[in-house]
Amino acid sequence: MAAVDPRLFPRRVRYAALLAVNVYVFMGNMYSVSVDVCNIEALHPNNLSHTQSGIATGFESLAIYFHADNDQLSALIVYSVLAMGLANLFWMPLALCFGKRPVVLVSMAMFLGGVIWSVVAQTYDSLLASRVFASFGYGAIESLGPSILADIFFERNYASAMAVYAAFLSGGSQIGPMIAGYLIEARGWRWFFILCAIIAAVNFVTAIFMLPETIYEPDEQPATAEENEEIEKGLDSHLETIPTRSQVGDRVKMDYGEYFKGLFTLNITKGAKEKGVFKFFAYLLVLPLPLLLVPGVLIASIMYGAVLGGIVVISTLSPSLFSPPPYLFTSSELGLFTLSSFIGIVIAWPIAGPLTDILSRWLRKRNGNVHKPEHRLPALIFPFLVCPVGLVVFGYTVARQEHYVKPAVGAAISAAGLTLVPSVMLSYVVDSYPRASGEALVLVNASKNVVAFGLAKGAYAWMAQEGVDKMFYELAGIQWACIFLALPLYIFGPWMRARTQKVL
Repeated sequence: MAAVDPRLFPRRVRYAALLAVNVYVFMGNMYSVSVDVCNIEALHPNNLSHTQSGIATGFESLAIYFHADNDQLSALIVYSVLAMGLANLFWMPLALCFGKRPVVLVSMAMFLGGVIWSVVAQTYDSLLASRVFASFGYGAIESLGPSILADIFFERNYASAMAVYAAFLSGGSQIGPMIAGYLIEARGWRWFFILCAIIAAVNFVTAIFMLPETIYEPDEQPATAEENEEIEKGLDSHLETIPTRSQVGDRVKMDYGEYFKGLFTLNITKGAKEKGVFKFFAYLLVLPLPLLLVPGVLIASIMYGAVLGGIVVISTLSPSLFSPPPYLFTSSELGLFTLSSFIGIVIAWPIAGPLTDILSRWLRKRNGNVHKPEHRLPALIFPFLVCPVGLVVFGYTVARQEHYVKPAVGAAISAAGLTLVPSVMLSYVVDSYPRASGEALVLVNASKNVVAFGLAKGAYAWMAQEGVDKMFYELAGIQWACIFLALPLYIFGPWMRARTQKVL
């Protein structure tokens, strides 16, 4: 474990760790969701003229290569989403036994191996297995990433670090398909996976030297918040010195020899030593599960999953909606279309946090300056009124084959929910259950992907049965119903928290 508080590492060490984490986050999302641009032509194999057009541009369709149908192609996305979610329940307990650095490096190696497997896959089943394997490895960073940043940055800098993290997270899933589209159109679908493998390999090698262990378990009592602030104020950012908590006011020269030696030393945490590794891991593995009985955590998972599910459905169906006439999108054009949802996220990003905080402060003042976690929930009025409307606009305009700008606007409006809903519900969960916030967030991250998987798994069959417009109206209705659950949570939240204390 870390010999000194990682928040007192020199800036160059902390920023290097931030970069290593963020590149991994970008790559994982780029690989996991960008495959949908690989299949845009063959989703309509009867459209021979369009298929020939794709072949003429040098684009090899996954569907033609593997003789796969629509449901099989969508499975390449939705099973990756499921694997990423379930991975949260495995990697976090492992990290709390052996440390976050070795677990992240193992997950990076697993992700890299899965990507290389995708490059050489010769059958559909092999490609699907490779993507599930790689996505399960990547899933480690979804829970460990924010945790590592909390370990290496003081509270006043943590929000800025998380903002950068969120930008890389969104950029991978939204900009990644654009990169994939142009590359696949020029060189074929395997070259997209080759690019992912090259970047993942560089990221893995550099992380070996750039990512320190961030779990800090001092022998003495931890310092108070006031002492931490004094330490931080006394640090000279230009000096390679790091004081320990037992040496407040003193300066200790950064010994890079010892630091790099520590990078290759494997230890286990105090809890694992005291209880035994297997017993402690099993305890941590089941620890979050009872939180599913807590209404606030359950509703947060359902709500977040419904919003994510809408975006996954759009991503899954877009190839079949925009490749045939009248749109005739090429792979690069479909990649550009995904930027619409990125624009929605970027617009909502600076609004989400301040909107929640402003409403929360206003309600606190009206409550005699006493804060309640429920004060954060009224901010959901905005996504309730806006985000499902985006799905309605998308379904209505695509069904009537209107200009592509209109469904792009619908996708952007819907994608705004990926920023607005989590900013409210995750802060509500942390406020409501501070003692179990870590386990709760791991469970929410896992459960929301399961909900999204359930909504997207049968997307093609759903669309074939109902039609694209009616399907998206129904999906919007599901989102409205899920976000509406905030009202009973707002009214009965304090009572429910009191009744569920035994679970925690």
